[in-house]
Amino acid sequence: GAIAFVVEQLHAQPDPWQEGALRMYHRGKPRTALKACKNPGKTAVLAWCSWHFLSVYPDPNIAATAISGDNLRDNLWKEMAKWQQKSKFLQDQFQWTAERIFLKARPATWWMSARKWSKSADQQQQSATLSGMHADYVMFVLDETGSMPRAVMASADAALGSGVVSKLLQAGNPERLEGPLYDAC
Repeated sequence: GAIAFVVEQLHAQPDPWQEGALRMYHRGKPRTALKACKNPGKTAVLAWCSWHFLSVYPDPNIAATAISGDNLRDNLWKEMAKWQQKSKFLQDQFQWTAERIFLKARPATWWMSARKWSKSADQQQQSATLSGMHADYVMFVLDETGSMPRAVMASADAALGSGVVSKLLQAGNPERLEGPLYDAC
């Protein structure tokens, strides 16, 4: 399962709450929301689940975004690189770039993509950030959804109905009484 993958491939020992989050992700639930204060390891869990999904499903497509392009690059995408460096398997099989992670043997069909929108984007442009994802195995990873526009979440939600396995993982700090994280919790 996902916990064994984290322990054996990433050489990490999840905290009890992280184990619970990994179990929820692994049980096949389409949506998992992680709501917590700053620094308990939410982004690590998102990265662990992303690496697991990339490693166990054939030709998976993952779209990842965050509240801003800078946040995505400096947090989730950096976390993806950090955990890849801890696993010989992931280093051998996957290529990490600034905007994409892909299986070296199948770069066109087996990947995770960093997606962002401009700060001046309207709702339609925000919604387009995650639109167009169609695959048998698809996952959306959204970081800092406490302040994320609802339009971004709507695109991910709409795609959950297709595919063999479709998942949406979101995490954030409970800073507002509105928005995607508030709605999920």
